[in-house]
Amino acid sequence: MYLEVRDLSFAYRDRQVLRDISLSLCPGEVLGLLGPNGSGKSTFLKTLLGYLKPSGGAVVFSGIPDPSDRKSLSRLLSFVPQRPELAVSFSVRECILMGRLPHLRSRWAGYDRQDRQKVEAVLSVLGIEELADRDITTLSGGEVQKVIIGRCLAQEGEVFLLDEVTGGLDLNHTIEIMELMRRKADEERKGIVAVLHDLNLASQYCDRIVLLKDGSVRCQGKPQDILTEALVEDIYGIRALVLKGADGKPFVLPRRVSEE
Repeated sequence: MYLEVRDLSFAYRDRQVLRDISLSLCPGEVLGLLGPNGSGKSTFLKTLLGYLKPSGGAVVFSGIPDPSDRKSLSRLLSFVPQRPELAVSFSVRECILMGRLPHLRSRWAGYDRQDRQKVEAVLSVLGIEELADRDITTLSGGEVQKVIIGRCLAQEGEVFLLDEVTGGLDLNHTIEIMELMRRKADEERKGIVAVLHDLNLASQYCDRIVLLKDGSVRCQGKPQDILTEALVEDIYGIRALVLKGADGKPFVLPRRVSEE
């Protein structure tokens, strides 16, 4: 097991954001974190990363007895934020190379040949070799997102935390990235926690889904077991038709109000 979350809570002063969340992540598992806007998904990821201190509960990481050990944690967790801050001008290659920082021998050590080879491999995997020398501030939103994913891949963490990683991508690139993450889980036994809004994307690529609402886990399980018409209405407040494909995975089709 890569991590276990036990009764995790978090509050901004007097506003409770997360309430008694418990879940686990195993090697090779893609876990989808879903729920309406404001349900606590991004806050949950920030508590895992140590950016926010929980007001209750605990997060236990495999092989890291002290979660405040930032260097060990940075080698375990690779993070793709929802809205990356890119005010400083770097080339695409330089930005991806930053993912190698946790692997430097010391803060004064420079990147070695192996680090740079890994960056070139990431550029190739993502198909963005032609962008390598471009200033990242000149890229489109979708291109920037792929670069940030590249930095995550270069970091080589055991757990990938993805906050709406496909938000700025078109359908083709969305599938490309989700296929890549699925391969990372299946072939390299990476653990993936992906915040998603698309229920159908989660159904196709996630082994389990955790549905949050108002900071609490309403349910968790396999997509085919929990994605029902009643649940969609309870969580999102909409009527939907849920069909199942030949593989048993559900497809959620929202209904127009006029059709109800």
